[in-house]
Amino acid sequence: MKFTQGMMKPRVAATLMLVLALAAGCAGKNGSIRWDTDAGSSFATARVLPGHRYYTTGSDTEPAAIVALREDRPMRADFWREVAMTPETLTKLVDRMRGTRLEYPYSRAILDDRGAQIGVWYSYLKSSSVKLLDDGGVVVSPPLGGSADGIRPSSSGR
Repeated sequence: MKFTQGMMKPRVAATLMLVLALAAGCAGKNGSIRWDTDAGSSFATARVLPGHRYYTTGSDTEPAAIVALREDRPMRADFWREVAMTPETLTKLVDRMRGTRLEYPYSRAILDDRGAQIGVWYSYLKSSSVKLLDDGGVVVSPPLGGSADGIRPSSSGR
């Protein structure tokens, strides 16, 4: 088959359509996660942050990670479960996450695209990406890595 000038090959057109579809699905801005040892003090002392909603991923009893996000920045990812947090619940989750380790999990600040803190990450596993949606919601990817000290994130996210 011979193409004339101005005609696009079907394979090139399909690739272009795929790239455009992927770009449209990635609308929004990127946030970030920054190392912050002070961010985890509320977890270690079982202080529930006012004006925050809490989410866990991994096991219900031994979460792979706990995230607290400001109420105006709700989580929009199915692999996180919202938890009605109380100091007692936070103590249990942190103790189960910690197990017999001598050190507490790592804490990181979750930042918006301008560097303002919108939440806190708490886990032994590496943090990953933060996507800020146009509706104010946030998608925090689940922890990176298959396992760390015996903690495995759920493959189904539940």
